[in-house]
Formats: sequence, C-alpha cells, structure tokens
Amino acid sequence: MAITTRVRTRSTIDRIRATPARVVLNPRAGQTGELSHVEIETIGAASLAITASLDIEQVLTTVSEQSVNLIRASASLVYLLDRNSGLLHVAGGFRIPASYHGLTLPLGEDVAGRAARSGRAFIVDNYAAWDERTHIFDHAAPDGILPSANCAAAIPLTYNRQVLGVLEILYNDGREITNKDVALLQLITPHAATAISHAQLFDRSQQVMNLLEIINDRGAAVSSVSTAVINAGHDLKKMSDETLMRTVAALRLAAGKVFLSEHEGEALVTRSVYSLPDDDPGLSRVAAHCASVRQTILLQNMTAFAWTQDITQWLSEQHMGALVAVPLMAEDEVVGVLQAIAPLGKTFDTGELDTLHIITGQLALGVSNARLFARVRAEQQQISAILGGSGDVIIGLDANGRVQVANPAAERALGFAIINSVGKPLSEVTLNVALNAAVDNAIKVQQAQPVGFEVQLASEAYLFCNLSPIVDPVGRLTGWVAVMQDITHFKETERMKSDMILTASHDLRNPVNLTMGALDLLGKRADNLTPIQREALDLSLLGVHRIEALIKDLLDLERIERRVGLQLSRCDLAEIAQMVVTELTLPAQQRQQQLVYDNPGGGSVLGDAQRLYQVVSNLVSNALKYTQPGGSITVVLRAEDDQLRLDVRDTGPGISPDAQARVFERFYRAPSVATDDRGTGLGLAIVKSIVEQHGGRVWVTSAVGQGSTFSVSLPAWRDDRVSNAEDTLPLAARPISV
Repeated sequence: MAITTRVRTRSTIDRIRATPARVVLNPRAGQTGELSHVEIETIGAASLAITASLDIEQVLTTVSEQSVNLIRASASLVYLLDRNSGLLHVAGGFRIPASYHGLTLPLGEDVAGRAARSGRAFIVDNYAAWDERTHIFDHAAPDGILPSANCAAAIPLTYNRQVLGVLEILYNDGREITNKDVALLQLITPHAATAISHAQLFDRSQQVMNLLEIINDRGAAVSSVSTAVINAGHDLKKMSDETLMRTVAALRLAAGKVFLSEHEGEALVTRSVYSLPDDDPGLSRVAAHCASVRQTILLQNMTAFAWTQDITQWLSEQHMGALVAVPLMAEDEVVGVLQAIAPLGKTFDTGELDTLHIITGQLALGVSNARLFARVRAEQQQISAILGGSGDVIIGLDANGRVQVANPAAERALGFAIINSVGKPLSEVTLNVALNAAVDNAIKVQQAQPVGFEVQLASEAYLFCNLSPIVDPVGRLTGWVAVMQDITHFKETERMKSDMILTASHDLRNPVNLTMGALDLLGKRADNLTPIQREALDLSLLGVHRIEALIKDLLDLERIERRVGLQLSRCDLAEIAQMVVTELTLPAQQRQQQLVYDNPGGGSVLGDAQRLYQVVSNLVSNALKYTQPGGSITVVLRAEDDQLRLDVRDTGPGISPDAQARVFERFYRAPSVATDDRGTGLGLAIVKSIVEQHGGRVWVTSAVGQGSTFSVSLPAWRDDRVSNAEDTLPLAARPISV
C-alpha cells in the first residue's frame, strides 16, 4: 500500500512491508508536518558539508555520513550508475563492510535498483524477510548489516532529470523509516546529486588535464628527440647520447641503452648508456633478440620468461622495473635497438610505448641518414682520389652546362680554379671556343649521344674531348661529362708523318713525270711492241697514273690542312650540290643507278666554293663507286636551326661498326668493300679536313647490308656577320686560346 506524505513539499514514496502474504501498503495521503528549527539547521549544515568539496571520494563519504546523522539511521550506502553498463556499483558508504565497495547491482533489483529505475523513493519494511532482495551482500559479508537489516529505504540521486545514483539507508535496530525521514533525506539528496555531478565533472576535467599534460610531455619528448637528431648532424655518438638522455628524462625512466650497427649486416654494438653499470648480464642478448625478430620486446613481468631470469635478478638488485626493447627500423633494415627501463614498480602503458615507437622512428631515420652520408662521403673521397690521380682532363656539368666537378688536370689545362667555378656556366670558367661551342650545342639540341672533337690550348697542346651525356634511370638528361686526353704527341707524330709524306710527294713528282713522259713516248711507238709488251706498258701507265693521283691528293690534303689558298665568301651550298648531281648523273646512268637530289630548304654558308664542291663531289662519287648497279643514291640538303645539313645516302653494302670509326683516316679502306675502282684512300680524309676547316663536322651512319649515309653539318650563313678577315674564319679554324 503506497503512502504519500507531505513535509512542506509533495513527494511520492513506494513502500512494501515484507510478510508471508506480502501486503503492499500504498496510502495516497501521508502525514505532513513542519520542520523544527534544529532540523532546518541540520539540513543546512549537511547540505553545506556535502557541497564543500569537489573530490568525489570526499563527497560520497560526506553524503553517506550526513544522511545517517540526519535521521539517526544505522548505516548507508551510495550507489553510482554506470551508463555504459547500466549497472549500479557501491561507490561509498557509512558503517558498512569494506567488502561492499565495488559490488554491482542491475537496475530493477533490490531496493536501490528499483529506486534507480523508477526514479522514486522506495522503502522495504522487514527487509531481511523480503524474498526479492539480492544476496550478493550476504556472500560478500555474511555478518554485514544488509542481511540483518529490518528496514531499507532508497532515494534516487537525480540531477538535471537524470538518475546519477541511489542513496540507501538501513536500520537494524527494529525501527522503521518514517515518511518524514524520507522527506528529510529528499531535502539533501538534490544537494548530494549536484555535488556528485560537480565532483564527477571535476574528476573528468582533471583526467583530461592530466591526459593533456601527458600528451604535451610526450609531444615535447618527441620534439626534443627530433631536435637532438637534427643538431647531431651526422655524428652517431652525439645523436644516440642526446636521444637516450632526453627520452629517459621526458618519460621519467630509470635507465636506458642504445645499440647500433655500424654498417649494414654487422652485429649490434653499444653506442650509448644512461644510468646503467657496465656489468649487465644480458641486455645485449635482449637487444639481439629484438633485432632478430624485428619487433618490440616488452618485459613487464620478466619472471615469466626463463631466458630473462638472470636479467630480472640483476634489475631487481639495481632497483629497476619493467624493460622494453624497440628496434630502430630504417625502411626494411634494423639499424639498432633502443632499450628503456622503468623505475621499480612501474610498467609501460600504451601511450609510453607509442611515444617510444615515434622516438625510435626519428632516431632510426637519423642513423640511416648518417650512414648514408658516411657512405656518400667515402664514395666522394674515392672519386676525388680517382679524379685527382687521373692525368686526363675531366669536367662534370649539369643539364644547364654549369660546372659541378673538375679535377686538377682540368684546372691546369684550362687555367681555372674549381673552388671558384662550381655552379658557374662553363663559358664563364674558360674561354676555349671549341669546348664552349660543343657544350652550348649539346645543351641546345639536348644531345643524347657522345660526341668527340679536338681542343687546342694556348700552349699549342691538343686535347681530344669526349663529351658524353648523363642520363638518369627514367631517361632524363641530367648533365654531361667531358673527358679530354692529351693528343699533342699524336698530333706531332701526325704532323711529322705529313711532312714526310709531303716531302716524299714533292720529291716523287719529277721522277713520276719523267716516267710518265717516257711511257707516253713508248706508247706512241706501240706498233712495234708485242702483245705482252703492250700489256706491260698499259699496266705501267695505270700504276704511274695512280701514283700521280696519290701525290696530287696528298699535296691537296696538305694545302687544305695548312689553309693554303682558302678563299672564304658566301657560297650557295644548294647550287654546288645541284652542280655535282648534274655532272654525275650521266656516270650514274651508265652504271644503271638512280641519282636523286632533294633540297627541301637548303641555303648559303661561309666557305670556299671550290673546296665545298670537292666535299660534295667526293661523297657522291664514293656513293656511286660502292653502290651496285641498280641501286640508288639520294642527296638531301636541309636547314637545321643555325646549321645546313647535307646527307648522301646510298643502297650499297654498308660499313661495319669497326670500320665506321676509321673511314675518315688517311689511306683507310673498309676491308669488306669489293670494287675494281680503287682510289687512293684519301677522299674521305680530304672531306673531313675541308669540313672541319669550315667549322663543321662530318659523320657516317651505316649498317651492314643496309647502305650508308654520310652527313655533313656546316654553320649557316648569318646576315649580321661582320666582314673582316678574323671574323670570317669559322670557329674551328680560328686560333684557339684560353
């Protein structure tokens, strides 16, 4: 039977009297009464005491004690509701066994569970005989107050219309809780609920503040380690010492150790030690195991591992606690191990382990960079030793032609200091015209193939330069390297050979002319000769004519190289090529060959018209000579940027790669060429000499069985050219100085 009692305010109370028939008392009109002055003062004092603290434990203790004192009860319990689990748990009490603390109660069970679910006060008279009471308290403390209580009342602690918990009051002296007692309790429970809510909020705020402080400390630790790694540069000892010291200080550890491997694949060695003696029995064994499994080794309870018993004993003697070993992973390689040891009685939480992983990641990156720097420095020293010991001139350029590296031989030959030249364009470092022109052309056309050319120094020395491109793995041109070898000795030998040949040629001219005159005289009287004599005469004439042609070509080549009679003016190369093709069309037809001239955009050059005619004539004649009957020869003249390019293509037998490298040498004839019309072997040498005297270059492209293409590139005529003797000289023909 429910009874409603008013004490200055209206409230609803559910009340049960436990009897064999379980009669429910529910009177709707209860007693009302006025509070005495003493009761008002007691309630005020209790409310002030309850709200005086923000410590949750103190608040719960005060609520429990003040509620018992207010109505002179035997004992009290305070339950708090866990909204995640939906369970009430004993968080405080007064005059209760300690074993009650932490016990849980589902909503709807026992006195407190019903009050929490309904949100109304709930009283059970003769509680010990109530068959719906829970027995968890009996098991926790058989002699406790709940099993013997004769009356129990539960008042919900409500804040902002939400039940935070329950205040339960107990009597075990035969008295019953009156409705007025409940009403008195209901006057302090709002203050209790408010104080509990504020204390819980304060506790959560403190937890958040502590968490933020921990996060800040750990962030500062990571930042400090990053700074140490950066400041250490490539000094591994300093890096590991600073990292270990800052890690121990930031995480409030007892000690630590860093193991590193000096080189890839080598064993770990101790690099840094913090607050540890030198006689540890097995920390290096733990580090080796950590490196081998490539995982963090956490020894929170080291006695569980048989292989760590000696380490456990040793750490215990040193008054230290848990041990963690974290591998330093750089990409897929273990470069070391960081060991951290906690103070005695302390374990590592998840946040500390995460912080250690971040720190080891920073240290591993620093170690990897330091090792890479050491490896690169060693390679650079090796390269520097090679460059310094080389007698060849070596210059490295970037994609824009700026000097990146040069050896002492380059400094001596070209007269510059590398210390003042790195990063500068080559044209600002040296005034060597041939070298600068070749580099400028390579940059302009993004030359992807090596090119060779001669460089003359002011000392009259000659270098042969091989300018090769540097290409990265994706095929991008990143620079060039120029390697120059001193060929002065070879040039001198060649000059001496030329002088000897020139002298011999001059000396042979008169005997050859006399011999030819005598043979011509015999030929006029050939009627008196026998057939054998006539054949011998013809062979003699043929040999003398070949000797005459050879002498003529030798003298001609010498005049070209000495620039004797070279008359430079504006020449129409297209007209010269057309003239040669016209003159050789009939011989081509007689050999059943097709000679084609294609001029999609030819023009003028600065040169000697007679010598340029000789170039085109020699190339086309060679093509006719070495192309089988029925084949074709094509002459193409076209403009390419500031150059004119002449190509003479044939369908002949082609030239092997080995022979291509020598076809422009004097007297060289490809061994695979089979023809009855054998020349002197000087035609292509003459072509090369004339082209180079005009500042151009000549080359051959061929494959055996697929014909050959001889190409000539000459500087195109410029209308802004100054017409004076020095400026009219092509670049390759000017005196070269540095």
